[in-house]
Amino acid sequence: MHNKLIAKTMRALATMSLASVAFVGLLAKGAQDSKSGTRSAWETDLQTAKQAHAKKDDRRYRDALAQFHHDFPGNSRLLQDLALAEAKLHDDAAALNWLRSYIERGLIPRVEDPGFADLRSGGKLEAVSQAAKRNSLPVAGAITVFRFADPDLLVEDIAYDPESQMFYFSSVHERKLMACTPAGRCDDFLSPDDPVARTLWAVLAIHVDSRHRVLWATTASMQPEMHHQKADEGKSALLKFDLRTHKLIQRYEAPTGKEHALGDMTIASNGDVFVSDGLSGDLFAVSQKRDSLERLVPEGTFISPQTPALSEDEKSLFVPDYSAGIAVIRLPDRHLSWIHAEIPSATDGVDGLYYHHHSLIAVQNGTNPERLIAFHLDGASQIDAWQVLESNSPGLGDPTHGVIVDSVFYFVANSGWDRVRDDGTLDRGTPAEIRKLTLAAHVRK
Repeated sequence: MHNKLIAKTMRALATMSLASVAFVGLLAKGAQDSKSGTRSAWETDLQTAKQAHAKKDDRRYRDALAQFHHDFPGNSRLLQDLALAEAKLHDDAAALNWLRSYIERGLIPRVEDPGFADLRSGGKLEAVSQAAKRNSLPVAGAITVFRFADPDLLVEDIAYDPESQMFYFSSVHERKLMACTPAGRCDDFLSPDDPVARTLWAVLAIHVDSRHRVLWATTASMQPEMHHQKADEGKSALLKFDLRTHKLIQRYEAPTGKEHALGDMTIASNGDVFVSDGLSGDLFAVSQKRDSLERLVPEGTFISPQTPALSEDEKSLFVPDYSAGIAVIRLPDRHLSWIHAEIPSATDGVDGLYYHHHSLIAVQNGTNPERLIAFHLDGASQIDAWQVLESNSPGLGDPTHGVIVDSVFYFVANSGWDRVRDDGTLDRGTPAEIRKLTLAAHVRK
């Protein structure tokens, strides 16, 4: 999980034009220290578009966006940016084609944007508007398991222990871990007077290694946490707890030198841990053999990596990048490639990612609408079909992460991230809830 204050703003701007100064500045923040790889390419494309827009060179700006889209085809936001750019150049056919391409991905364009005024007044947006309305219809397959009592937890992640049949949750705002029964009876994993509890910042990713009786968690200093200390911003750590005694076994500090937010993770059956850092762009691993936090891929490989997911044979690691799409790393030799799609697909804005029967189950909270979606894989790196599992349903709010238990997907709905203000404080609202849906063996094509 990347810095969620950045994520929150990115989500709000997910359907706005790249021409927005706030949007450009925000994305630049995520890539400014890059020297190579995906982050460097993103920064180069971004700066080219930004410069053209600043000079009011509309044609050069459109061309820069086209190059941006060519380099990052998984980023859906660029499609609407291109539509607006073409509309400004009065190429109505091209603008409508980009809007249709956006809609084909199951997304809802901002057809009311002032940049589409001429298209709208000319009656050329009617078909697009009707298609957008279809994408606004609810897909509601999940049912509520339980709702938390406290509305200010800011629940981020969920894990499950099959031995004890307990769920575990992380709280960003209240800086703690929770253990809950399937009925929703919850207790703090650490007592408030535990010395370790006082060392926690916002608690982000959690994962149960049931075989080794370990609970892994990440913690990072960020504004939405209670009693936030600005001097701690950019500090982060990976924690290893004994699942039986709740005692801290080891703490792995993020490397010094730049800001970090160890946010999302997954664990192999042998106990190897893979952790993404959405703020620095790093992807780390802790192997059973070396037992230290080490980079899995070179710096600059990712812009903002999120929850990694292992293939069934654990030879491939799928890594969603919030901006660029989904990558796959062949673990034996660490070869990296980017997933391509045979059909129009939006693979950006993925926070949680999980492998299930040749499909990737994604919690996509950086698209409009926010949704749960299944991408079916043809081989290791090709999407040939996708199916929306949950979208536009009442109370879905900002979903974050999930966990698969016997082909049932439990996930966090209405996490509360949409209530976080720019200063990190929370608006009043309803508590997060846990929902579940049964996953089909295959995605319908």
